[in-house]
Amino acid sequence: MRINYNISSIIARNELNINNNRLSASIQRLSSGYKINSAADDAAGLAISIKMNAQIKSLEQANKNANDGISVVNTADGAMSEMHDILQRMNELAIQSANGTNSDGDREQIQLEIDQLVQELDRIAETTQFNAQNLLDGSFAYKGYTNTENIKVMSYSDGVLSGTYSIKQLSYYHYEDTIKDHAAYIENSPEGEVTHEDSYEVASADDIKAALVTDDQITAGEGMRGFPDGAKVIVKDENVIIEAENDFQVKLSLNDNMAIDGSGVTTTSVTTYITTDCYKNITVTNQEGTIKYNVSELNIIKDWGDNKAMGKDPANPPVAPYPKVSYHTGSEEEGLRHLTEDFAKYFNTLNPDVEYTVTSCAVNETTGDITIGYKDVENMAGAEETYTFKLFQEGKKNLNGTPDPTELKDSLHTHTDTVKTEYKVGDMNDNTQNINLNLTGMGPMRIQVGANEGQVIQIEIPSLGTEYLGVDGLNITTEEKATEAIDVITEAIDYLSGIRSKVGAYCNRIEHTVTNLDVTEENMTASYSRIMDVDMAKEMTEYSTVQVLVESSTAMLAQANERPQSVLQLLQ
Repeated sequence: MRINYNISSIIARNELNINNNRLSASIQRLSSGYKINSAADDAAGLAISIKMNAQIKSLEQANKNANDGISVVNTADGAMSEMHDILQRMNELAIQSANGTNSDGDREQIQLEIDQLVQELDRIAETTQFNAQNLLDGSFAYKGYTNTENIKVMSYSDGVLSGTYSIKQLSYYHYEDTIKDHAAYIENSPEGEVTHEDSYEVASADDIKAALVTDDQITAGEGMRGFPDGAKVIVKDENVIIEAENDFQVKLSLNDNMAIDGSGVTTTSVTTYITTDCYKNITVTNQEGTIKYNVSELNIIKDWGDNKAMGKDPANPPVAPYPKVSYHTGSEEEGLRHLTEDFAKYFNTLNPDVEYTVTSCAVNETTGDITIGYKDVENMAGAEETYTFKLFQEGKKNLNGTPDPTELKDSLHTHTDTVKTEYKVGDMNDNTQNINLNLTGMGPMRIQVGANEGQVIQIEIPSLGTEYLGVDGLNITTEEKATEAIDVITEAIDYLSGIRSKVGAYCNRIEHTVTNLDVTEENMTASYSRIMDVDMAKEMTEYSTVQVLVESSTAMLAQANERPQSVLQLLQ
């Protein structure tokens, strides 16, 4: 028996400490609900769980981001819906203005609403925002730049790979028109109407296509991209559209904001005469009555033949007799066919009991008189009757109320002086002068929809201003312009519909992303739970076992501490 070292007590104490530690760990797991409360519990499990937890938190935030993205596209789509309604209204107005029953005054009133609608389209495009960020003004469009201010990248599609594309040369023409009516030009009257118009005409699509630097022309290592082989070029006013398969489309706009070297610019003046505009309402009159023709029914053209140089000098207008003057209403071969048909109807109206047919039509090139010959259909063998008349523009009369006999000079009613400037950018024979398009692939709104870098959805919304829609400066003040405007507005509606379709596709995609994030977060949380969460039933079993062992160890330690006292019995 030993008293200095009570080995039994040491053994009991060690076991008690072990059981106490087990009991403490079990109590911690039961109270926290976690199986791993420190690295000591499971070092590998803790490392895995921390990464999983970060992933779960990131997925939760990505889910919120994705829902914000849905809000963005819904906001944009709501604004575009109203823009669609505006374009539909503009289309109605253009169709209304194109109707021949409207006067120019009516069309000017319709134009007032068109102008307001154009302004509203620009306002919506410039002010539609989400979280103080503009959505429809091009802020989130693909960014593209060129090495010349004369050419601007308007937009390009998702199918265009980022990089630098080259065009060897582009040529285009700028027209500056000064249009004068009869009073301003012939009479040099300050009350005459003078208008100015600017327009562009791009060189032919074939010329531009030949200037495209394609894939097979790119040298490896140059860091350039080529336009796809077989790309086609579409020219619309001052815009150039380059299209190819796989959703490849680049839209360029040309302008003269930057002066070009004189060697690339040629300026010429062209004088033209528009001879039909003066005949808005034609009055045919003589002692027997008056007939009024609308320009849509009667289109009389004065042909100056080989003497077109005459009359170009405002100080020296042509005077009667006019050289080589002819009148026709459609084709010269058929002469005054439409006119004769109209007069046949007129003669039948004067005498309903007799059916007339026009048998001849002649123009006196000295006086300008037109003589119609006609016969009774039932008496074609009889003598031909004649009807002679002059043409006058309605509203142009002498002081005594009679038509002005010099009215035929109104064939110069509309006079246009055109300054034509040709611009050439680049050089087909010098690659150092190429037009480079730097299509960055940057600009769209990036929605972070994943827990890791690069897990994004890009929302690209091009500018929807009237310049991009093609309806800026829309003019429906004449029947011809209104008819042209219908096609322009239709194209704008189609363009906006395409953008809305893409935005709707974004919305559907992001909604699928949200669903996927929900499922991923659910499965990731379940995996995290299997690593971290304690099995309460199993742990209670552990706790009960260890608690009994602690009590037993305590009792044994007490017994071991009493054993040295038995030595005293030997000393009695």
